[in-house]
Amino acid sequence: MRYAPRLIPAGSAPADALVEPLIAAPPRSPLGEHTLIPEVAWMIEQDGEFVHVPASERAQLAVMRGYAELTKLDGTLANETLDELPGVKLATNGAYAAEILLDPDHLTALHEILGFAAYLAAAPRRGRFLMGGVGAGLAGMREFVDRARREHDAAPLAERISPVALLVRGGAPTAVVGELQLAALAEAGL
Repeated sequence: MRYAPRLIPAGSAPADALVEPLIAAPPRSPLGEHTLIPEVAWMIEQDGEFVHVPASERAQLAVMRGYAELTKLDGTLANETLDELPGVKLATNGAYAAEILLDPDHLTALHEILGFAAYLAAAPRRGRFLMGGVGAGLAGMREFVDRARREHDAAPLAERISPVALLVRGGAPTAVVGELQLAALAEAGL
């Protein structure tokens, strides 16, 4: 069995699909950006395509997680630097690149490499993971947020995941960083 937890646009799964939140109880935003946080849908391969797992299989979730680790090892990932953006910015490409947001070990390793307490991450489309340190300050964060939205909007509809940037802290995404948050940081002089 080939299982995979796939990031999907919020609210896009069928009503009877096994779906989990990427961030449990995210902080609310007056602009509604928290509603754009991707969801984690459990999928299984049938006839060469991944289809949604029914919510009735929730009891088998531990088994699915084990099989999913093997499935993710099937793909290869390639990194690239985004030199046109200020600060340390990387993109990872590959079949399960966007799902790096689901891997706390990978996110923790990025924390250690960057040396920042927090950084921004995004999964604008299938097979694409963006990561940016906040060391370039507010201008760098704004560029990152804009880049994530542009890549999302440029992707074919079926490949889009989410246009928002997520704040990663402690090896897990914890909140959305968008226009409202950037404006608040600017006002605070950060």
